[in-house]
Amino acid sequence: MKKLLGAALTSTLALAGLTVGTPAQASTQACDLVTAQSVGYSALMLYVGVGLEGCSNSVTEVSVELQKGSSAAGPFTTVAENYAYSGGAAWFDEGTGCGYYVGVAHWQDQSETTPKPTYYCN
Repeated sequence: MKKLLGAALTSTLALAGLTVGTPAQASTQACDLVTAQSVGYSALMLYVGVGLEGCSNSVTEVSVELQKGSSAAGPFTTVAENYAYSGGAAWFDEGTGCGYYVGVAHWQDQSETTPKPTYYCN
């Protein structure tokens, strides 16, 4: 079952534009926080893919906000918060209503926003 879930998550993140590597030893190299191009939708849930690039870092927890706006230009307001592991995704329950969504990831002193607001009505 774990292999099936891992394969499904890897496939989902690949579609979202992120690649998933195997966890490695922590490194002192600088890591760059990255997000998928947009918020994704699967299994009646919204998700935001996140990762760390430029380093071989062990699995690290990343804070992720789901933000919603009435237009693609914003402004956006946080409607939910969750955590994801680098190379994974933060999942959010449906029920946040119709609107344009972006994800905002935070790790250490870095913040990244999904560049393409996406409209969902759930």
